[in-house]
Amino acid sequence: MGTESRILSMIILLLLAILPPLLIAYYVYQKDKYDKEPKRLIIKSFLFGCLAILPAIFLENIYDQSLFPNLFLYVFFGIALIEEGVKYFFLKNYMYKKEEFNEPMDGIVYGVMISLGFATVENIAYVFGNEGQELRIAIMRMFTAIPLHAVCGVILGYFVGLAKFSDDKRPLLFKGLFLAVLIHALYNYFIFLGQGFIFSIIVLIVAIYYSKKAIDIHQQDSKMRH
Repeated sequence: MGTESRILSMIILLLLAILPPLLIAYYVYQKDKYDKEPKRLIIKSFLFGCLAILPAIFLENIYDQSLFPNLFLYVFFGIALIEEGVKYFFLKNYMYKKEEFNEPMDGIVYGVMISLGFATVENIAYVFGNEGQELRIAIMRMFTAIPLHAVCGVILGYFVGLAKFSDDKRPLLFKGLFLAVLIHALYNYFIFLGQGFIFSIIVLIVAIYYSKKAIDIHQQDSKMRH
């Protein structure tokens, strides 16, 4: 393969890695119909997600599979809790406090942007880290791992959005984090088993269904507020 062909191939792979999360991010941004968040905060939250990959890698290297007695505990605590936990950290400690976070729907918007920032960097690493399988990995993750990160961001953001405008914040924050971690863990668990991919897809489909409902609920709330 010549130099020009290699460059073109890399550009195509890079687009396949970054366009799916960006398209989902745009879709969710468009769902915020009544009081759109400032573009600077959309970009900032996305970049926080990109940054979140660093502590996630560090923690996942420490809490490897050898520390856990079985596979499910590993994917729950050693992968899903770490990845959703770092996203939650940035959502709760940075975006949650913004003056512009003024309705529950904003939790979903910022939660998804952070999740998809994380997913974009992770996707690039997976696509270019599997030599000879780049195209297959890019296409497979376009329909699986990327939507998974998005729905986890919706679920997390839905409850963080509720918590911001509730007197009883802690149970809602815990519920959002727990459900995002559980969805992520179940999805990973069946993949790691090596024979349960269909169950991972079922988990993803159910999560997408409830994510759409969550968006609709906060969208209606936003409509009533305006």
